[in-house]
Amino acid sequence: MDFLQAPPRSLVFDLGDVLFTWSANTTTSIPAQKLRDILSTPIWCSYERGEISRDVCYELSAQQFSLPASEIAEAFAQARESLQPDLAIVSFLRELKKDPSIHVYAMSNIGKEDFEEIATKTDWGIFDRVFTSATAGMRKPELRFYRHVLDHINLAGNQVVFIDDKEENVNGAQAVGIRGFVFGKLTAHMLHEMLNNPVGKGWRYLFQNAKQCDSITDGGVVFADNFARLLVADTLKDRSLVDLSWGSKKTWNFFSGKPVLIPEGIFPDDLDTTALALRVLQPSPTEVTSSILDMMAEYVREDGSFQTYFDRSKDRVDPIVSANILACFYYYNRGHELGRTLDYVRLTLLNRSYIQGTRYYSSPDCCLGFIGRLLRSSSDDHLQATLGSLLESRVRERLGLGGSALDLAMRIITCTQLGVQCERDRRALLDLQCDDGSWEGGWLYQYGRSGVKIGNRAVTTAMAIAALSS
Repeated sequence: MDFLQAPPRSLVFDLGDVLFTWSANTTTSIPAQKLRDILSTPIWCSYERGEISRDVCYELSAQQFSLPASEIAEAFAQARESLQPDLAIVSFLRELKKDPSIHVYAMSNIGKEDFEEIATKTDWGIFDRVFTSATAGMRKPELRFYRHVLDHINLAGNQVVFIDDKEENVNGAQAVGIRGFVFGKLTAHMLHEMLNNPVGKGWRYLFQNAKQCDSITDGGVVFADNFARLLVADTLKDRSLVDLSWGSKKTWNFFSGKPVLIPEGIFPDDLDTTALALRVLQPSPTEVTSSILDMMAEYVREDGSFQTYFDRSKDRVDPIVSANILACFYYYNRGHELGRTLDYVRLTLLNRSYIQGTRYYSSPDCCLGFIGRLLRSSSDDHLQATLGSLLESRVRERLGLGGSALDLAMRIITCTQLGVQCERDRRALLDLQCDDGSWEGGWLYQYGRSGVKIGNRAVTTAMAIAALSS
C-alpha cells in the first residue's frame, strides 16, 4: 500500500527573504542590483563561510566593483537597518513552539558580524537552534551544510522540511533527502495543513507517545507488550516510532515486561510475536532469519495450523496467528513451503470462522485485516489467487457495520487494497478522532483462556493513519 509521508519532525527555515524582509534600495550611490551582485560573488561567499572578516570582504568587493569600501559598508548598513521580521511567519513559528513533537531551526548564509548585528531584530527563542554558515564554515547550497545540520539535529532527511526563498538552496536540501519547498505566500498555510490535517495530527500523537504505547485490558490493567510496538512500526513502516532491536534474541515474547493476569506467572515466547519481529526488525545476517524460520516450521500441525507457543505442552492454535506466521514466510520468499497453512487460512475465510472472532483475536474486522496483511506480504500469484477474491467478498459483507475505530481502520485498509469503496466507513473513522490526534484503542486481541480483551491506543492510531492515508 502507498502511504502519505509522515509530517516532519522538524522545520528548517532560511532567514533572509523568509523570516525577514529587507530592501536593497539605499541612499548611497550603489544601485540595488549592484548591491545584490556583490552578494553573489565568491568574495561574499568567503565572508559567509567565516573565511574572511566583513571589513576584508568590503575591501575586496570595493576592488572588484571599483567602488569605495566605505560606500559599500554604508549601503549594507542601511540594508541591515531595513530588515523587518515577517510577523505572520513569526506568529506561525510561535504556535509551532507549543507543540513538543516539532522542532524549529534556522539555517542561514550569513557572516559572523552581520548575524551579531541582527540579534535584536527578532525573538530568537522561536528557534530551537540557529545554524549559520559562518559558524559551520560552509554555506547553502553546499550539500555538506545540510548534512551538518541533519547530524546535529539527529534526524533523517525525510523527517525534515526545509523552507528557503532560493530554488538552488531547496534543490540542495532535496539532494540529501530533505523535503524542500520554495518560500511563497501560501507556505505557512501549506505547513499548517501538513501538520494539522487528521493524518498529521495522528502522526504527531505517535511521535510523542508511541514509545510508551502501553496496552490496557477491559478491566483497566495496563502493561507493555512487544506485539503492539512491533505492529505500530509495521503498519506505518517506521521503526523510529518504537525502541526495539533484535539484539541476541532467537524468539520473542508477547510481553515486554512481567506477564500480567497469568496465574502461574510464566508466559512462553510465541510464534506470532516472533514472526512480526522478523518482519519489522529484520535481523542479520540472513542465516539468523533462515534458522529461526526453520525452527518455526517445526511447529506446523498436520492440518496446516501453527502452534502458537514455543512450548509443546501448550497446544494452542488460532487461524489468524497462522496467517501472521504465513505472512512472515511469504515475506522471506518461503511461503510456498506452507501450502497446507494457506489452505487452512482459506478455509477460515470460506467458512467465516472469524465471524465471532478467534481464540486470540476477538474482532472479525481485525481478523480480515490480518489476512489482508498476509496478502500484502507478497505478490505471489498462488497466494493472491487463493485468497484475493474470497477476501474481497468477505470484507464487502462488513461494509457499513460500524464498530470501533480499530474495526473501521482495519476494514478500510483491507477494502482499499482490494479496490472496494468504503467512504461511509472512512467518514465514520474521521468522526472518532480525539482532540489529541489519537483514536481510542479498540479490542485488538484477547486472552485465550479467560477472554480478557486487550486494546492499544497507539496501534489503533497507527491503523487509522494507514487507513486514511491509503
